[in-house]
Amino acid sequence: MQRHEPQSLLLHLRRTIALALPIIIARAALVVMFTVDTVMVGRAGAAELAYFGLGVAPQLTLMLIAVGALQATAVLASQALGAGDARRAGAILRAALAHAVAMGFAVLVLSAFAETFFLGTGQTRELAAGAARVSLAFGYGMPGILLFVACNLFLEATGRPKTGMAIMLAANLLNIPLNMIFGFGWGGLVAPMGAEGVMLASSLARSFAGLTVLAILVDQARRDDAFQILPSRKFGPAFAGMWFDPDARLLRRLGLPMGLAQGVESAAFATVVMMAGRLGTAELAAYQTTMTLVTLTFMMAIGTAGATAIRVGRAFGERDGANIGRAGWAGILVGALWPVPVALFFFSAPEMAALAVTSDPATVAAAGRALFIAGFMLSVDAAMAVAIGALRGLGDVWWPTLLQIGAFWLVAIPCAYVTAIALRLGASGLIGGLIAGIIVSFTGLALRFRYQVARHATGPASLG
Repeated sequence: MQRHEPQSLLLHLRRTIALALPIIIARAALVVMFTVDTVMVGRAGAAELAYFGLGVAPQLTLMLIAVGALQATAVLASQALGAGDARRAGAILRAALAHAVAMGFAVLVLSAFAETFFLGTGQTRELAAGAARVSLAFGYGMPGILLFVACNLFLEATGRPKTGMAIMLAANLLNIPLNMIFGFGWGGLVAPMGAEGVMLASSLARSFAGLTVLAILVDQARRDDAFQILPSRKFGPAFAGMWFDPDARLLRRLGLPMGLAQGVESAAFATVVMMAGRLGTAELAAYQTTMTLVTLTFMMAIGTAGATAIRVGRAFGERDGANIGRAGWAGILVGALWPVPVALFFFSAPEMAALAVTSDPATVAAAGRALFIAGFMLSVDAAMAVAIGALRGLGDVWWPTLLQIGAFWLVAIPCAYVTAIALRLGASGLIGGLIAGIIVSFTGLALRFRYQVARHATGPASLG
């Protein structure tokens, strides 16, 4: 077993930040697209914003489940590179691409049944119909965005995070004129479609990102295929390998609990959206406004979690037990510090923050109250996300999933129902319930990572 000198915490902090920054920008660019969409829809009125918020909620859950499953791509590629096996990293990418496209089309098919789903959750017929149109428009972009995610995770694991960052920034620039064309009928090319048109525009921009990053990877492989990305076998055996080779099976074995963990949290947030829908259009719009701003801030945590998973995964692959803990704790610390300025803004000027999304007076007032409460959530929510990333770097995926299930479904959802519905605290009560679940989740995850650090102190074991 190799012995490694432990690196200083300061060095780990610097390296985590250097890797995290372009990942944060890429993740934030994806959410900025939704933020721009929300802002534009908000200008169309509270009803359109309510359609948008409700229509996006279940789709985001499905998307994040798929993205969570694909996170295994970065973990396994990082571990392979830490072990010096570039060929295996390429095989992992091919398997990830096959699973990304399959999941994307599966979500698109499910999107056709959105209105039935919304009616089943107790929404009014008008709200269900408007939200269903948004959901279907979202579904059109799912294959493209998951294609982008799979390719970009590989690029990040192999030390090229700036490529995905640049592509997502370009997609955001493309999204703005597309929003004006489809959402508001700019140029008279199509009739104004409101929330549905805005989401359709974003689906086109996300598909552009997926096809672009795939083209770049293929072009690079044709010139220098160091990772053996392009299959050397004939189409039939190559296609079967993308699904049934050992690396593909391992991708599913790790990806399944990762996707479930992401889905548990996302489904909890979506359930809270359904509760908000029962509180009325104004409270639903206020909750959507709050979560739009919170989610944008949360991308700093997602980027740091990705960087932390990669750095912990590299140390795991190198059998560097001395630095696994320091890499993980440094990432958790960085993740918790990023949102502090935003939290201070939410505390001091919550209604001003709400005005960035909507100008409706009733929505601004309700969102201002919710944003003040949300300020208490940001740092612990970020630390929770990075702790999950640190555990994923070790291949520890089932315990975090169980912790998420317990924290969100046994704590967050009941607390949100009591505070918002029973006590009639509105959107503020919904956020308070989520905070309770997040605190429980982070506590459990931090204790689990501490246990794993001690377990791997003499060198990490194999995943098997």
